[in-house]
Amino acid sequence: MVSVSRIMLPLSMFLTILLASKFKAGESGIFTDNVKVLITNKLTNMLLGLHCKDKNHDLGFQVLQVGQTYSFEFQITLILNKLYYCSFNWRTGSHYFDIYDQVRDNCTFCVWHIYATGPCLVRKDDLDCFHWNTIAHGGRHLSKGNNTLEV
Repeated sequence: MVSVSRIMLPLSMFLTILLASKFKAGESGIFTDNVKVLITNKLTNMLLGLHCKDKNHDLGFQVLQVGQTYSFEFQITLILNKLYYCSFNWRTGSHYFDIYDQVRDNCTFCVWHIYATGPCLVRKDDLDCFHWNTIAHGGRHLSKGNNTLEV
């Protein structure tokens, strides 16, 4: 029993110090990465309304012109799974998608193109397209009167 306690005390002290340094605000610990997500409106002649959030942060409602990009940044860790989800709204559609899923996505610079058929993640020179989620969450919708672009 004595040998176990000799190992457990230094190990528990190390883990405590590691976790304390990891959760200090504004510092990147050993297990964190910065992630930047870019979302570009690729709809044809329509404004795109989007509202993104995770369980602790609401990024607010945004409106994008065709070709316009919205971006946000956050930190991830190996201990907690990070998930950001967005509602996407335009004149003829309203959908929901997990725009960043730490388990699914393997990127720290994630570029998404939003089409009516679904979101596509840009991977090098290829698009990895997804279906919209079947679960919809509430969100703000664009009215039909303000969603047609004069191009």
